[in-house]
Amino acid sequence: MLSQPRNTSVSSKPRNEFEKDLRRQLRRAKVAFTYEDRKVPYVIAGHYTPDFTVTVPNGEIIIEGKGHFRPEDKRKMVAVKKCNPHLDIRIVFYSSKLSDIKWCKRHGFKYAIKRIPKEWLTGM
Repeated sequence: MLSQPRNTSVSSKPRNEFEKDLRRQLRRAKVAFTYEDRKVPYVIAGHYTPDFTVTVPNGEIIIEGKGHFRPEDKRKMVAVKKCNPHLDIRIVFYSSKLSDIKWCKRHGFKYAIKRIPKEWLTGM
């Protein structure tokens, strides 16, 4: 399903010379067109293999250990959570990088630094 076109200002300009050439072709052809006027969602299928699945008194938690939290890992974790909202996925970071902590808060992931909190293991 395509999203609705968004209002773009007249100042929306192509990002590079090739796109400028294409825009010129379209103008010369006198056809109606827009430039970057919508967002089209897509899904890339894959599989996520959790580092640890822990059985706790009130169910299961998934613990993912992260030394380097790369952009592709972040995208994957958001997709996994979106497709599996019933999973309780938590991340333990090797170091306390502020941007990773902010990311977890923004996307609703519980997190810890270097050690698994005892409360996680007792189900509290």
